[in-house]
Amino acid sequence: MKSMNRATILNMVRLEGPISRAQIAKRTKLTPPTVGTIVQELMEEDLLIEETGIGKIQGGRKPLMLSIHSSAFYAIGVYAAAEVVHTVIATLDGEIFMEKEERMQTPPPLEEFLQLLSRSVSFVIEESGAAPEKIIGIGVAMHGLVNSEEGTAIFSPHLQLENIPIQQHLEEKFSIPVLVENDVRTLTLAEGWYGEGQNISHFLCVSVGLGIGSGIVLDNTIYRGPVHSAGEIGHTVVDVSGPKCHCGNYGCLEAYASESSILEQTQRQLRFGKPSLLHEIAGDKELTMQHVYQAVAEKDPLAMEVAADAGRYLGIAIANITNMLSFSKIVLEGELFQVGDVILDPLRSMVEKRTLRSVRNATTIAISPLGKKGMVIGAFTLVIDQMFQAGTRQETKYKKSSSSLSS
Repeated sequence: MKSMNRATILNMVRLEGPISRAQIAKRTKLTPPTVGTIVQELMEEDLLIEETGIGKIQGGRKPLMLSIHSSAFYAIGVYAAAEVVHTVIATLDGEIFMEKEERMQTPPPLEEFLQLLSRSVSFVIEESGAAPEKIIGIGVAMHGLVNSEEGTAIFSPHLQLENIPIQQHLEEKFSIPVLVENDVRTLTLAEGWYGEGQNISHFLCVSVGLGIGSGIVLDNTIYRGPVHSAGEIGHTVVDVSGPKCHCGNYGCLEAYASESSILEQTQRQLRFGKPSLLHEIAGDKELTMQHVYQAVAEKDPLAMEVAADAGRYLGIAIANITNMLSFSKIVLEGELFQVGDVILDPLRSMVEKRTLRSVRNATTIAISPLGKKGMVIGAFTLVIDQMFQAGTRQETKYKKSSSSLSS
């Protein structure tokens, strides 16, 4: 009960601070002595600070207002994608003050990948000047199938790696608590804290890149499912007669609307001799999504047709899952959505046509304000969120990584 009360008070200060003890007692229905005792403990732990507020209370004194001591502790976030490891360190209010990106040309072997993670964490700790004992944890956002309970990446298709012991490796290196989660779920957590998901109890976050994933929030809680695979919207079937997906099934959403499938479809049309500005835009270089986006911006009919088709198939998949779970908001993340109405109009139109009227009227669609950076923001938010849920922080015994900057 005390732990729950600590968490309640901490979160109230986070969401509504600066706030007085009397206001906390009134809103939580806790007795003033209980609030006073817990607040004192949290101040001694350096999680809360108090400052003199504006105005006066009875007796002519200015009230003492409580706030989160945001700069007292730090959280590290790591986003590991197919081509980059992005590592940041942030304060408790989500302010990033040191970051590092390491690019990968080809998927590394397992041990090299783990060394890359620890080297990146060492860098942000040492270069930021943050006192290691003030780091409350490391959060890691991984693409693919993740067992968050064991802290392992079960399967990371774009890295071509399986059973990656991320939590074990980093905790042995640093003696700091480590949390590991699927990258789209970390993005979804970040949207709930800082983005389009704030104050929304039921929402879906869809991320489109090389693959397509989603994060599901039900009753303010991210839903993972019993085998850690909830949200695999990319492998829902949108056309039973469709092409084979890399997962082995046929007609999956990823086979129609992911960046890799859009490139494949565009290249196929070009090989068939369909006229397009892409012949000039790409020249003799390998076709990339940037070329496609440029062609869309220049109103190229082929590029616009492929983008519109992707929007329609995304709309079908989103409508199906929205009919089942009645989301209040759909949050879209991906560079694909920056091309504008050519993809958003058919997507919205399909959602409107395919959802039940009661659901349709209660659902809005928004573009993520966080973008791809939401993945790494969500990674460190995993750590901060755990602290606020528990009402305390875990003690850490930092030790310098043997894979430091020189390794």
